[in-house]
Amino acid sequence: MYIWSNSEGAISLLYSRPVFIFFIVVLSALLITILMQNNKQLVTGLHVITIAIISLFISSLILFLEGIIVDDLNLSGDTISTYMFLIIVALCLINSVTYSFKNKKLQ
Repeated sequence: MYIWSNSEGAISLLYSRPVFIFFIVVLSALLITILMQNNKQLVTGLHVITIAIISLFISSLILFLEGIIVDDLNLSGDTISTYMFLIIVALCLINSVTYSFKNKKLQ
């Protein structure tokens, strides 16, 4: 359990890896859905962009807060969380590119 406190209050960050794993699973499911859709449009561009922005924002915020906590406690950083964040960024880019190419083929 990581706890970081200052004079204004305390921020408690518990087990951030499941959040990263959740976003990786959601983005992987989105990629599979994009690849599997034929003439029916199950996913729109708005869905892809919204999911990508939300997952990037929340995961980058968690990674930033982990960095602050680790720096305050004078510990070393978590490389697995960093790699998970990079996987999330890659999946967001792959989903966007795949949707745009798949959408051009359907039209």
